[in-house]
Amino acid sequence: MPKIEKSKIKRILVITLSNIGDIVLTTPVVEALLREYPEAMLDIIAGPGGYEVFKKHGKISEVIIYDKKSSFLGKLRFFLGLWKKRYDFVVDLRNTVLPFLLGARYNTNPFRRDSKRNIHKKDVHLSRLKDMGIDTSGASFYLSIDESDRKYIEDTLAPLGGKPFVVVSPGAKSHVKRWPLKNFAKLSDMIKQNLGYETVLVGDEYDKVVTQRILHLMKAKPLNLAEKTNIRQLAYLIKKSSLVITNDSAPLHVASAMDARVLAFFGPTDEKKYGPATKAPSKVLRKKMGCAPCEVAQCVNVGNKYECLKAITVEEAFEAVKELLL
Repeated sequence: MPKIEKSKIKRILVITLSNIGDIVLTTPVVEALLREYPEAMLDIIAGPGGYEVFKKHGKISEVIIYDKKSSFLGKLRFFLGLWKKRYDFVVDLRNTVLPFLLGARYNTNPFRRDSKRNIHKKDVHLSRLKDMGIDTSGASFYLSIDESDRKYIEDTLAPLGGKPFVVVSPGAKSHVKRWPLKNFAKLSDMIKQNLGYETVLVGDEYDKVVTQRILHLMKAKPLNLAEKTNIRQLAYLIKKSSLVITNDSAPLHVASAMDARVLAFFGPTDEKKYGPATKAPSKVLRKKMGCAPCEVAQCVNVGNKYECLKAITVEEAFEAVKELLL
């Protein structure tokens, strides 16, 4: 890779990922670039969900929304709009052909094969900058939280009367990554009954069925904030919590960004790549078995589907909660 001449970098484009949790893991890349090139304009391409992550970041020039469902003509207009901006440096975290089409002076390497590297995804993303000679030491997560986000959460938490609470996130975009819902319900009840902590349920629109089922199964009803927070409000909620209990999902990565305490359940995915990256005490529960982590979209354990998660007992989880809270 050619050595970057700092004086040549006037405009930077970062092509980030699709899912909100994955996008949060790329925010250290943005922070490292802003530190390295403080005078440059930095734009970001993100999907509709990613817009909420970056829109209140004071140092980002523009968040450009890409709609993959747009027509050919719409995509052509999108490309021409980017081409006219004449970017000097394109950081592509998706490995597309776009950097070459845009004719940028510098591009990150699209031919890297890092999916098998046994390091956290945050560090995989940062290593792309390291390859370009950019200092990434100390690059941290960033989520913009403003006063309106804080006030919304403070008002929403008012029914708890200032009592300490645990955030419970039972959903995940893929069903294969979910600890059983009945276990989440039972664990939440045990936390309330035995430890005196309130529980706050979170999730997005994809978790509607999951949320309804949890509410039906629980005896001690939680404060239900599922579908009621954006990513920044969720971040502040997590920041105020005593603990986040979650599958491998977006709230896990938001918790890492907020340096919150985390208890995470892992089955098919690898916690070395996607586990908690928080400075606060955290714990991952997983079962050692030959097929896990399999990192595939459908469970291959025909004889006992989702055994890797079902084998984690409520009692084990409760002991982990006590270890993290007491």
